[in-house]
Amino acid sequence: MKKIILIAVCLLISPVFAINWVLVQSASGGIVYLDTDSIKEYNGYYFYNIKVDTSMNESTVITMQAQKSYPFSARINYYKPSRYEQLNGDYENITLKMTKNLEPVTYESRAYAAYKKVKQIENDKNKPQITF
Repeated sequence: MKKIILIAVCLLISPVFAINWVLVQSASGGIVYLDTDSIKEYNGYYFYNIKVDTSMNESTVITMQAQKSYPFSARINYYKPSRYEQLNGDYENITLKMTKNLEPVTYESRAYAAYKKVKQIENDKNKPQITF
């Protein structure tokens, strides 16, 4: 009985955090993972984190800034996945390195696929919910 109470107390006081990675595939077959919990709309831009595999089969987490109305974006921060998880996604600081130097993204790129997914998630979030 004491073990059950101890386990219950530990579960209640330990913070539970999970980064929600969603696989997104570009039109050319490139794969990127979008942290849907990181999406933030701020000053006419979307900010979000993606995880990509580099040429050395290592992953990198990149904070992206994208214009809301057009697919112009910039990479504004980089993390090693272990550091990103250690910071619990670092959502509080996602807009700190905001820039005006955005570049157009290529239609078939992973950046464009992530941008489209972010727009879809944000549009779905803002749709009126009708219940019966």
